[in-house]
Parts: sequence; C-alpha cells; structure tokens
Amino acid sequence: MRKTAIVTALALLATAAFAQGNYQISDQDTYGYLFAHQSAHGGWTAYALSPDAIHFHSLLCGDAIMDNVNAPYVCRTRDGKGFIMTVAGSNGRIEIKTSSNLLDWKDVSVRPSLPRGASVRGPQIIWDAQKGSYLLYFSLLDASQCRYYRIYGCYLDAALTKISAPELLADWNGSTIDPDITWLPSESKYFLIAKKDGGQPGFYTAKSASLEGPWDEPSYVAFERDDVCTGVSVFHVAGQEQWQIGYVNYSSEPFNYRLCKADPAMGRFFSPQNIEGIYGPQQGSFLALTEAEYKALQAWSDEREPAHLAPDVNNPVFPGLYADPEALYSEQTGKYYIFPTTDGAYQWHNYDFHCFSSTDLKNWKDEGVILDLRNLSWGKEYAWAPCIIERKEGDSYKYYYYFVANKAVGVAVADRPEGPYTDALGKPMLSQEELKTPNQVIDPDVFQDPKTGKYYLYWGNSYLWMAELADDMVSLVPDTMHELISRRQLAEYHYLEGTYVFERNGLYYFMWSENITRSSYYRVRYLISDSPTEFIRDGKPAKVEETIVIQQDPSKQIFGTGHHAVLNVPGTDDWYIVYHRFTRPEGVKMGLSGGYNREVCIDRMYFNPDGTIIPVKPSL
Repeated sequence: MRKTAIVTALALLATAAFAQGNYQISDQDTYGYLFAHQSAHGGWTAYALSPDAIHFHSLLCGDAIMDNVNAPYVCRTRDGKGFIMTVAGSNGRIEIKTSSNLLDWKDVSVRPSLPRGASVRGPQIIWDAQKGSYLLYFSLLDASQCRYYRIYGCYLDAALTKISAPELLADWNGSTIDPDITWLPSESKYFLIAKKDGGQPGFYTAKSASLEGPWDEPSYVAFERDDVCTGVSVFHVAGQEQWQIGYVNYSSEPFNYRLCKADPAMGRFFSPQNIEGIYGPQQGSFLALTEAEYKALQAWSDEREPAHLAPDVNNPVFPGLYADPEALYSEQTGKYYIFPTTDGAYQWHNYDFHCFSSTDLKNWKDEGVILDLRNLSWGKEYAWAPCIIERKEGDSYKYYYYFVANKAVGVAVADRPEGPYTDALGKPMLSQEELKTPNQVIDPDVFQDPKTGKYYLYWGNSYLWMAELADDMVSLVPDTMHELISRRQLAEYHYLEGTYVFERNGLYYFMWSENITRSSYYRVRYLISDSPTEFIRDGKPAKVEETIVIQQDPSKQIFGTGHHAVLNVPGTDDWYIVYHRFTRPEGVKMGLSGGYNREVCIDRMYFNPDGTIIPVKPSL
C-alpha cells in the first residue's frame, strides 16, 4: 500500500465513527481498552483493562463479571450511546444483552429462531448502515441440513425489537466457526475471518462490499505455523495503522491467548506475542474506551477487589518499592543481607542503594542508604542491580560491592556489609565505551569458585560476558574476558539480563532473567555446567533446562517474577531464591510502568536428585 493510502486509512480510523460497521470512538478519545473474555477456569465472562492493548490486568482478579456466559462479544450501539453483548448462553441459545455502563446488562427479548438440536458458536453483531439494521451472525451446525458448521446471519432493527429468520451467509466447504467481521476503511470493504476445518486447517479470510455478500473466495492465513488456533477477534489500536488480532492458541499447554498485528488491508499478519497480565483468558472481544469509561470500570473493580484478592502473608519481605535483589550471608556478622535496587522512580531514574539485614530470613531491618550516586564524581543516576561478595583478608573482612551507575559498572568497598561504602576507583570499572560491548554494561554478578578460589565477574544485557577478577578485586585479569552468550544466541538461551551464578555439589548453575522487566512474563531460566567459565556438561555444550525456575502466577495476581539471587543457609542444603515481582496488586494495573514499581520476595528452592531445580511456586 502506498504511503498516501496508509495516511488516508489512518485518517478514516481516527474519525468519530466508521462510515460502515460498528461505532468506534476516535483515536483522540481513546484512553484504553476492554477485553471481555471467557475464562478458561470456569464458564464465566471476565473483564480486563489495558492502556496499550498489550499489557492487561484483570478486573476482580479474573473472577466472574457474569456467570454462565461464554465467548462474549461487546460493541457499541449504532449511535455510540450504549453497548451490546452477544453470547452463546449455557442453554445453547444465542443471547443478546444491552447496557449503558458495561456492568448492568439487560436481556433483549428477541432471539433468532434456530432449528431444534442445532449448535451455535461465536455469535457477534455488526451495524449495517446500508440496510439500517444490525446483522447478527454466527456459526451454526444443523445436522439435518449439513454435516459441518456454516456461517448464518439474521437482521435486527435498530431498536433490537424485531429479528429476521437466519439465512446462510457463507459456506466454505468445511466447519467454519467463530467468525469475526470488521469494516476496513482502507479497502471500503468488510473483512471476514474465521477458523475453518478441512483441507488446510486454520484461519481463512474473505472480503465483500456488502454484509450480505457475495464474499471473495476464502484465503488461508498462516497463523502460528501449524498450531491450532481459534476464537479470533479484530480491533483497532489508536495511533496505529495496523490492526490488532487476538486469538486462542490451543496447541500450547496451557492454552495461550495471543495477539498479532495485521496491515491496513489485512493482507499480512505478523509479530505474534502472548497477551500480558491475565488469568486464563479464552475467546472474547476488544473495545476501545474513553477515559471516563475506563476509570469507572477500574473504580468499580478496585472497590470490590479485596474480596477477590488473597492477602500477602510472607511476601514481600520488607515494605517499599525495591527490585533486583542481591543476597549475602556474612561470616563476619552471622546475618543475612539483601542489597536491592531502590525502585519507584520514573524510567528507573533512581540514585541510591539500601541494605536490609536479618537473622532469620523473616524479619528484616533497613540499614539505610549505603551508597548514593549523587556523591560520585562520574555517575549520578540509574542506580541498578548491585552484587556483593565477602572476602576475608587476614583477620579482617572486606566487602566488594559492584553496582550500576549511568549504565556502567562501578565498585565500592566497605569493612562491613551495611557499609559505609567508598567508591574504589572514582570512575567506572566497566563501561560500554571502553569494552565495546553490544549493549549497555549492567547487571553484574560476582562469584568465587570454591574449587579454585578464583573470583569471576559476569555482566550484560542482551548479551553475557565474563572475566576473572584480579587479586585487587577492582580490575580484571588480562585476556580472561570472553563472551558466553552473544546477541545472536538470545533466543537459544532464553536470555536477557540479571545473571546469577552459584555452585552446588560440584555443579555450576548459570541463571538469568528472560523477557523484559516491564513484562508480566519476566521469569528465571537456567542451565547447569561443569565449569564457571563456559557452558559445558559431560564434555558437550550445556543446554538450557526446559524448566522455568520461577514465573508469574496470575491466579494469585503475581507478575513479573525475576532478576533474582540465590541464598544458601550455611552448613545445610537449604536454598532460597530472592527475587522481585510487580508490586501487588497495583503493579500490573500500571502497564509498562509496572516495570519500575516492584517489591522483593523470597521463597524456598528445592532440587531433584539429579541436581535440576524443581519449579518454584511464588508465594504470597
């Protein structure tokens, strides 16, 4: 499509209402999005909101807005002053409902007259301006007429008081279910997409100048390779020329609800990803909301949320917004310590580091600020992701604290875990400019090999490098720096950042965070190696374990579990994982801002007899 045509399409999308199809609010009036969907955990309709149509959060923690209502389709009335919902009811009939506020729904008295014993899938409704009526369309299986589902439709008057008899709209020579019809301004045509069985199974599309047809010969769309997908829903995102496509991927376990993009003409589909922040979403629909509508739904949910939200018991381990925790047991003091990033600053523009101490891993004391970047000569903000190591030097102890400032790694030194710490170099120890790394130099991790006594430093974001530390602990041994994971290998290793290395029973565990910290899918992956300097196992390249160490649990409203440390109780085989999550329950409601509104948690970590890690269930 030419650039001028795209601009024209965008202009059409930004108008108060499409010339055809369902009423749409303008891009300027769009504040966020409602996803009304069936829950995989029960036969009910749930709601979720999003400011950007990617990062959603469930209302009522994913519990029912309405019971016994499946696959809801929600749109605005033809004049934009109310809302219509169509659903396949528990009794097998099509139900039509109306509302003025998306919460109080009333049943419409008229329903289509369906053949006895017929089965219906995915009813939806669209305004036909050419006829001045609504078209109610759905998949219908009438075994007395045909052996597979076909698409039928019937018309309702503007007042939703009269309905015509169902008529066949499309027969694609195979079961065709869950159809979705959208008006394409760029094409001045209607666009139909549905799941079709028989032949090459998957999604098929067709276009027509009229809702009554004729429709083009259906075209196959390769969604997710050969995966089984259904429940498709098309919607527009304000400010984008592309369309957004939602659908259920049934080939994954558990089922995933996915989103992808499509060009303005619906000819190319691309960039699939899982929907964010929802507990068990299945088939549903999306609706752009005004600010007043969005905030009214949110306020309604917030008022009732305590009755649906299980309370925190053991986590977070201390109050406040903190993230990227490092953990240490000190031989000198006999205490445990957590060294986090101070969180809550917009776009991570934070500048100080705290330390917390405990004698029992349950009760934690804030030891105060141990390092303030505003006192440094070279780095004033972006105080991120520290790591620390205790080293006995003669009869005394030294603590080497590696931290991030201005997206470079510095090192500070103290005589006690809680400080005070002094900048050891007066400049960065490692920087992107000096090392010529492929991305910013952040997220250091320090490790001493118990077999050799050597110290190593690891770092990286979208790559992983390492080097041996010199005896002064503030410089690197020449010619020991090398790459463990390149940018080309990120997908292979499921790697992004937050490396942590530890040893147990002669094995070396390399752990890290996958996905971005803004994502509810932020989580911890790992591999086991026979060496602290390379990925090798039994003489062969070490592979990433399939097990995810810790990840989100939407049923508990726990999201963004990652960037962790590991703690071993001395003299035992008791292990703990210390990690951050979105602050609960507010964080997931913040969209991308949840990525710098986090809290620190701790849970037990167990191992199988072969040394692999048993998945950790994040606790409240």
